[in-house]
Amino acid sequence: MRLYWTMPDELRIHYKNVLQKYNEEFTKGNLSVAWRHLERAHILGQPWPREHNYVHWLMLKFGIHIKDKKEIIGQIPRLLIGGIKVSLRRTAS
Repeated sequence: MRLYWTMPDELRIHYKNVLQKYNEEFTKGNLSVAWRHLERAHILGQPWPREHNYVHWLMLKFGIHIKDKKEIIGQIPRLLIGGIKVSLRRTAS
């Protein structure tokens, strides 16, 4: 069994690009577009614990910013167990 901790460089470029677009749209106040970029970053980062948890952290901050209790409450357990879940899933591969 092999554990993968590092996102491949070819994919990291796209991941960082999507996060940059998120930041740009969030700063402009285009929250629905910003959220779509976070969702894309989540998909790209999902197999890697660090990237996956970072996107959930951003989603939590986003939920706080828009004062969405459901989003806030939903992100907390994902942050607490998401990285562990991803690590275990990747180890079993």
